[in-house]
Amino acid sequence: MNMKVSRWKILSIAVALVLGYAVNSVAFRVDVDEDTWADFAVRGQVSYKDFDKRSEEIDYRQNYFELTEAEFYVKGQINSLIQFFTQWECVYIPIKLNGDDQTDYKKERAYMKETGMNFLFAPEFKVRLGRIRIPVSRYHQRSDYGKVIATDYFYRYDVHEVFKGALDLNVNKTALNIREPGVVFFGDFFDGMLRYHAGLFNQPHNESHYEKDGEDHNYDGLRYTARLAFTPIMLGFKPESSLKGTRKDSYLGKKDILTIGAGYSMEEIYDGLDNEMYAVDAFFEKKYGSIVPNLGFGYIEAKETHRIDDKAQDSAFWFVQGQLLYDKVVGIGKPAIGAKFERMQSDKAYDNKDAKSDRLSVALNYYIKGYSAYISLGLDNVKYKDGAKDYLKANDKEDSFTDYSLTLQFIF
Repeated sequence: MNMKVSRWKILSIAVALVLGYAVNSVAFRVDVDEDTWADFAVRGQVSYKDFDKRSEEIDYRQNYFELTEAEFYVKGQINSLIQFFTQWECVYIPIKLNGDDQTDYKKERAYMKETGMNFLFAPEFKVRLGRIRIPVSRYHQRSDYGKVIATDYFYRYDVHEVFKGALDLNVNKTALNIREPGVVFFGDFFDGMLRYHAGLFNQPHNESHYEKDGEDHNYDGLRYTARLAFTPIMLGFKPESSLKGTRKDSYLGKKDILTIGAGYSMEEIYDGLDNEMYAVDAFFEKKYGSIVPNLGFGYIEAKETHRIDDKAQDSAFWFVQGQLLYDKVVGIGKPAIGAKFERMQSDKAYDNKDAKSDRLSVALNYYIKGYSAYISLGLDNVKYKDGAKDYLKANDKEDSFTDYSLTLQFIF
């Protein structure tokens, strides 16, 4: 008798899941009851790139098809207290953007990108644990699938790796590192007008030992982070939120947004550097009839990112971006034009000169069904300057180039 009951329970649950899937198959949503549900998604980006000249020596491929991302993503809720999310990515990138074959890189691999749990104790006090976003700036929180510029990955478009290895700067692993295992305490006050984040994270760059004051040290502390965001809801703007803490570059006219944020981070990194970061940013989007403009700005000051002649030096990163969307269907989708300018600078990085890189990106975007079916025709112009330019010239590499790309994105 007990066995029959157990089987009937299993069968009932299976039927409920199938019915839940059938009813919500468009969104891949499973509803078990009012407080228990899960959303499933598959996401991907494919692109064609026309590379500009990189150097006289590199056998680069001027025309190149690339699958930058393919993901399986689930988010859901166990009950009214506990939520979860997990994001797995399969990567296929056989060559670097500088044209080098990635012989030292496993060309096909699947890995866990983000996984975490939320504990919703109260609107004013929530806890997120896992491999999650580091809440320092909006740049760290932005969604991989909600970008105005489809090719917007600084760590890849530092083509000659000036800032991520060639000059021992590694700013992509410090100032622009966006995910680590940790815990974040966050919450809203005044209906979302104020949102705070306070986090503790692993220090990923503390694996080596260093000698200081005659003693052998091992970095074994935590990275401390904090962020405060303000939204003037009294003016009709809506606060931003997502289950895993990400933010989009545009909400495509679905809601008016104005968010002003400030953040701080502190960790000890290699060579005994006390890396501190200070960030400020702002984002605005408002629908005016059939026109949806948005504008975003961010600045990150990163202290002690590298050492030159045994002296600690700083880095800075800032950007400004925007998009103009025509919120009416033209053909089968809605057209938009987006642009972004960003600068990375590291002090005295080469021959006592600051290393700089400027990147200007322009994109013609076509939203067939929001970000779920999206096409982007883009241009990326990169210029290395000052110390970075001198370093590249000394190594017979191009210090300026312009790439073109066509990117298609799907989410289902």
